[in-house]
Amino acid sequence: MELHERIRFLRKDTLKMSMDAFGKQLGVSRDTINNIERNRLARPEQKLSLLKLMCKEFNVSEKWLLDGEGEMFVSDETEYNALIEQMLSSENEFVKNIFKTFALFDEKDWEALQHMVEKYNSVADSDGILRYDENPAAFVPDTPEKLEKIAPPI
Repeated sequence: MELHERIRFLRKDTLKMSMDAFGKQLGVSRDTINNIERNRLARPEQKLSLLKLMCKEFNVSEKWLLDGEGEMFVSDETEYNALIEQMLSSENEFVKNIFKTFALFDEKDWEALQHMVEKYNSVADSDGILRYDENPAAFVPDTPEKLEKIAPPI
């Protein structure tokens, strides 16, 4: 696989990013990414600084990107970080806010979320459709204390 093919593979198949989003994160246009992926730049040194930035932004191994050797990502942790960064750079505000909210969770928040998911699963039928009409009270906590345990005040 050639350098330009690895870049396309990284962007499209691994990070699942559009040329626009990929370019935006790197501070270049979609056309620049398109030209690189189609190997249209006559002088490779034109893109060296951009390649180094790709490695930094997406935690990609420079050796893999430039030579096709070794692992694509520096480590599993950095791969996860790149995926999280991709979500946070999304234009979808809901996606960004969900990730930001989860980042602020403490142990009690995670327990409350787990409790809510377990409660959902206990009243969902095999298709995953809630049966509110059968037992709507199953979703209402019995006491204020239980409500605060499920959804602590912010």
